[in-house]
Amino acid sequence: MGLSALPERRMPAPLNVGSLVNFLLGWLVSTVAVWLALKIFPGEQKRESFAGAALTALAGAIVFWLFRLVEIPFGTVIAWIVWLYLLKRLQGVGWLGAAILAVLIYIVNTVFGFFLPTLL
Repeated sequence: MGLSALPERRMPAPLNVGSLVNFLLGWLVSTVAVWLALKIFPGEQKRESFAGAALTALAGAIVFWLFRLVEIPFGTVIAWIVWLYLLKRLQGVGWLGAAILAVLIYIVNTVFGFFLPTLL
């Protein structure tokens, strides 16, 4: 068995100014999406402020980045469960509330996705 039979492993993109700017812009957009979702969601959450939304968005970005990095089977499903748990803990809602918040965040991000590529 030669070296060519080994599976090719993707390396993460190198850290440079462009990737840092992309990360920061993505984090800002996600923060606004989380903040809007928190404002739409009925009731008051623990961290409904913009800073709380930024923390929540950063936690989600880290979770999905880590699971993409380690490439384990069903990593995306596990990442979603961890993300729901973090939403639950960070925002002080139950599992159903975390799921509804996740759907709201997804919808807001999708709407942003229609407009932002033309603006940036």
